[in-house]
Order: sequence, then C-alpha cells, then structure tokens
Amino acid sequence: MAHDPINVGYARALFEMAHAEGVVDRVQEELFRLRELLKSNPALLEFLKDPNVKREGKRQALADLFQGKVHPLLLNTLLTLSDQDRGGRVLHVIEEFDVIASSARQKVTGEVTTAIKLDDATLARLAAELCRLTGKNVQLFQKTDPAILGGAIIKVGEQIIDASLRRKLDQIKEMLVQ
Repeated sequence: MAHDPINVGYARALFEMAHAEGVVDRVQEELFRLRELLKSNPALLEFLKDPNVKREGKRQALADLFQGKVHPLLLNTLLTLSDQDRGGRVLHVIEEFDVIASSARQKVTGEVTTAIKLDDATLARLAAELCRLTGKNVQLFQKTDPAILGGAIIKVGEQIIDASLRRKLDQIKEMLVQ
C-alpha cells in the first residue's frame, strides 16, 4: 500500500494540523512510539482491523489506551481511522506521515536501538555524527532492546549499521563453526 492516496490523505491532514499547532516533532515522535507498540503487540493491530468489533467498542478502547498519553490530534486521527473501518491502515499512515514531515522539514529520520537508554548528550552527539556522515539533517529516535546485549543498531533511511554485541557474537559463533 505504499503511497496509497488514502494513506497519504490521512497523513497529510494530520501533518497540516500538527504543523498549524506547531507540534510536528511531538506527533512524529508519538507516531514512532505507536508504530513500535503496534509491531510488538500484533493483537492490538488485529483489534483495530477487526470488522466484527463495534465502532463504539473500538472508540472506547482507543480512548482508554491513549487519552492523555498522546496529542489529541493523534488520538482523533486514530479514532477517525477506526470509525471509517480503516484501522488496518494505521502503520501505512504513520510511514506516510514520516515521509511528509521529513520532506517538509528537510530531515530524515533515524532510529538507534541500544540495550539501555542513552542519555540526551550521547543521543545528540550520535545524531550530529550521523548528520555529518549522511550530509542530511537527521532526527534520531531511540528504542531499547536488551536482546542486542550491547552496542547499537542504527537505521537512517535505507541504511542499517549493526554494531550490536549480539551480531558480533553471532559472527564469532559462525567463524568457530567453520
């Protein structure tokens, strides 16, 4: 569904409202967190897609889950998608929003995954170095995953740098097996 006009329409509407209120960065970060939540909880995404769940039930569940935890524009977008039986489009709308927001601000988004949360100064230095390496203005989001053990996995656009301890241990294991 890449660049589906329906997904783009929802994303553009959300971007324009967020831009008008000056909360694009906040909404983009909340969308990043929502995407991670949906990927780690497929049952929630299936719930949003399920045509057998009544609209009122979905609205109430979304309000209970997100009221006061995300910007009202984001909550209203989720409710609208749900009301129009388009809950299955949420991940696509998030991706389209990211493209629109990044393009409008001439930024690319990046993602750094570490075993522990990085402090703000380290995250800022990493973002600055990625800006230098890519020649682009990089907005960096962070997520933690203890399974990588140490190091980091960095994604900027289509590029992935896997400098995790887990990967290095796997490489050593492969060498020993040979």
